[in-house]
This record gives sequence, C-alpha cells and structure tokens, in this order.
Amino acid sequence: LSSTKQNRSDKDLPHPARLPNKFNNLNISIMVRQSTLAVVSALVLACAPAHAFVVPSNVPRASTPQTSTSIHIFGGLKGAFANDDSLGQAKNAGLSNGPRYNDQVTVNGKPIAKIVVDQNISQVCNAARVKVPYNCQNGECGTCMIKINGRKAKACVSKVPAGKCNIETL
Repeated sequence: LSSTKQNRSDKDLPHPARLPNKFNNLNISIMVRQSTLAVVSALVLACAPAHAFVVPSNVPRASTPQTSTSIHIFGGLKGAFANDDSLGQAKNAGLSNGPRYNDQVTVNGKPIAKIVVDQNISQVCNAARVKVPYNCQNGECGTCMIKINGRKAKACVSKVPAGKCNIETL
C-alpha cells in the first residue's frame, strides 16, 4: 500500500488551479463588495456639495482629534423645505366656493336635501331609497329609464341640473 503512493509521478497529481477551493467563492464575494463600496464612495464624493465636507469656522475645535466619520452630507439641505415668504398666504387646496347645492330636487314627489349640481341621478335615487333597475351602467341598454322634469332620461348617465329637478321612476 505504501509503495503505490510512492510510485505516483508529478503528472498524475492535479494542477493547483484545478483543485477545489472552498474559499474561492468567498474571495470573489469580498472583491465584489469592495468594488461596490468603492463605487458608492466615489458617487458620494462626486455628488455631495462642496460645503458638505467643510467644518464651519465658528465650531470650537477639541484638543484631541475627532474620530467621527460624519461628513454632513445633508447639512446643506436644512433650508430646502422651509417656507418661501415671497409666495404670500397659502390658499385653500379644496374647492374655492364649495359645491353648488340644488335644494329643488324631488324623487317621486319626495324632496331630497343636499344634492350637488351635476351629481349622478343614480346616486340621488339611491339617497332617496328609490330602486332604479340598472344593467349596463353606461347608458346603452335603457334599463334605467326615468323622467327628469317630464322628459325621459337614463339614470345611470344623467346629471342633476342647476334648477328645479323632478325625478320620476317608471
């Protein structure tokens, strides 16, 4: 048994590059992380404003060297979200005059309050608890025919007018 081990020649041994190296993947992973860190560091240095790395002159200096790694990148943004006084007083973001209400709406003779002009008739009938049959919901089938001020209309696409509105179900 020992004689067979001694009779092997050098060409029978595997090349060192062909040997399985369990640390090879780890080395590649470390190199990828180091190169990513280098790229990110370069981007931070290139994109940061010049004053981000300057220490203000009014800051007292300690006698011992600082060990902080803070570079104050966002120090220049402290006033970025401050209010601009030159714009004047802020206006209300909602409707300027509020919705227009129509208090002259009736459904089958029953008055309905707080109805907004241009509201869907289907919503008005629902608020009055009046059932109107619907099928297509886009005005093609005619299942939801009603009368608005004596004229036939489709409830799913009709809107409340500004004046008197008398809705009658068929």
